[in-house]
Amino acid sequence: MPDISAKKIFDEFFRKTSKRFGQNFLFNESINRKIVSAAGDLRSKVIAEVGPGPGGLTLEILKQDIKCLYIIEYDKHWAETWRQLQHLFDGKLEVIECDALKFDMKNISPQIIISNLPYNISTQLLFKWLPEFDCYERLLLMFQKEVAERIYAPHKTKAYGKLSILTQWKSKITKKFDLEPGSFTPPPKVKSTVVEFVPFKKVSENIDFQIFSNFLTDIFAQRRKMVTKAMQKYFSAPEEILRQLGYDYQTRAEDISVEDYLKMFLVR
Repeated sequence: MPDISAKKIFDEFFRKTSKRFGQNFLFNESINRKIVSAAGDLRSKVIAEVGPGPGGLTLEILKQDIKCLYIIEYDKHWAETWRQLQHLFDGKLEVIECDALKFDMKNISPQIIISNLPYNISTQLLFKWLPEFDCYERLLLMFQKEVAERIYAPHKTKAYGKLSILTQWKSKITKKFDLEPGSFTPPPKVKSTVVEFVPFKKVSENIDFQIFSNFLTDIFAQRRKMVTKAMQKYFSAPEEILRQLGYDYQTRAEDISVEDYLKMFLVR
């Protein structure tokens, strides 16, 4: 590995961040090392990272005995910077300049995704990847803490909703640790949380992701009201469906478990 750091790269090549791209850079090498370590054994793996910026995570990933790291960068200035540095990494670094929301990960087939996701598109990216989650061995992603709490929220809590159900249906989720705003440049206004997803290789084959997602959107549209009203769009006797699942007519959307939503959807 060349003797460079994310802070050196930032100071030499750019020296500013972009609110447009949701950039909050992480220069602390010990924190970046902790994040990459949380991703597990990376030997001989193909890795993808979205929004590397000056490369705090990038450089730590490249220190591992990986097969290849693809970095997906929308900011043309940082994409060009990494193209200039690409020769330093023995063919293990590939630079893709594009909007990650429009990029098909199947073009590079990464086994693992490790990213400090841009805050402004983090949930959009997660929803984009979820339908084909089982293509990955695992994902280690950083979100705003409030978003992370929605991801792993259990039912019967205020944070529980569509995002919780879809991610928990598709993967085993583990909260790794929080990061304070002061860890970043510039500091965001909120804490951040690193979350690990280990996709399930076998999920309900009879459930179409998009249709199920639309179903949950309707169910949670008025989450504080009794769920029977939202269910009327899909069921002729919603109270009977709830009764069969062990719930009463006063049940709200947040009271129903992931497993029971799947059962409900299959009998619609």
